[in-house]
Amino acid sequence: MLKELNQQRTAKEFTDLKIIVEGKEFEVHQNVLASCSLYFKDLIKSRSRSSDSKNGEKLLQLTMTNLNAEVLELLLEFVYTGSLIIDSGNAKTLLEAANKFQFHTFCKVCVSFLEKQLTASNCLGILAMAEAMQCTELYSMAKAYALQNFPDVASQEEILNISKEDFISYISNDSLNTKAEELVYETVIKWIKKEPTNRAQHAAELLAVVRLPFIHPSYLLNVVDNEELIKSSEACRDLVNEIPKFIGIPLRVAEVIVLVGGRQMIGMNQRTLTAVTCFNPQNNKWYPLASLPFYDREFFSVVSAGDNIYLSGGMESGVTLSDVWCYMSLLDNWNLVSRMTVPRCRHNSLVYDGKIYTIGGLGVAGNLDHVER
Repeated sequence: MLKELNQQRTAKEFTDLKIIVEGKEFEVHQNVLASCSLYFKDLIKSRSRSSDSKNGEKLLQLTMTNLNAEVLELLLEFVYTGSLIIDSGNAKTLLEAANKFQFHTFCKVCVSFLEKQLTASNCLGILAMAEAMQCTELYSMAKAYALQNFPDVASQEEILNISKEDFISYISNDSLNTKAEELVYETVIKWIKKEPTNRAQHAAELLAVVRLPFIHPSYLLNVVDNEELIKSSEACRDLVNEIPKFIGIPLRVAEVIVLVGGRQMIGMNQRTLTAVTCFNPQNNKWYPLASLPFYDREFFSVVSAGDNIYLSGGMESGVTLSDVWCYMSLLDNWNLVSRMTVPRCRHNSLVYDGKIYTIGGLGVAGNLDHVER
């Protein structure tokens, strides 16, 4: 039947509707078009009632200015043949037209195609289009794709061109898949710097949706604190300064006291401690730091150098040790950084001219009378 109707359309046989778009005329059958499009069904009914039935005209004529002639031709081809030439170049345009003129079957075909074409470089654009058209199925698919593939989406140009509202809605979603909150922060800064004149005023609003307490303290100190957009905004600085309340330790203090290890009395016995604690004289509070990375070690030496703490030697299970560990305050962790040439315990350490010296102590064979740098 469709084949016969299409032949009649091509030959302009029994056609009773003429649509004029961009100066091009399309003759079709009212019943066929009305059966596929609620928009045209209502429009045809309205025009038929208002037209002069006595004028003897067989063709109802519609002149449309809100439609592209090429798009209408593809829509009519689908209506009459069930086939459609759709590609990445025309899919969005066709879906917009199909949705606008309520070609529901046509919409499903376009949605199915676009779902298979989702990429990191187009998912946000398709998401916005689907939301505007209230296309629930495509919206859900595009949203899920964008959230799951955030690291890839963040590297695309498209994310820098979306609206502030869409940007905030996206990066504040709890389902955003990112292993590092630093990437979310960097994306916010890039979005603002794309149009700094218009967007800098929103810096605090955007920074507020970044999960700042999940950003590593060293990144906060070395990157966030030094960003001009942050430094120039009092509201942004206030947000950054609030972070210590969440993470439990101060980001920056002038001077602190650190206790490393020691012994604890339990009844008549003692046990070796691995705890490391920090006292901040500015607020008279103690804060826990990363514990020692070993157990039952004693008689080691500790010295501070800059913002770091160095622990050398000691004895563990009767064995004298030579390893040197560094506590990095910005990272809040301990790392093995070196070994002394001679194992020693009960020794002293000091820093002079940027270098660490270990002095005396006990070695494997007894007392040591030399200094090691």
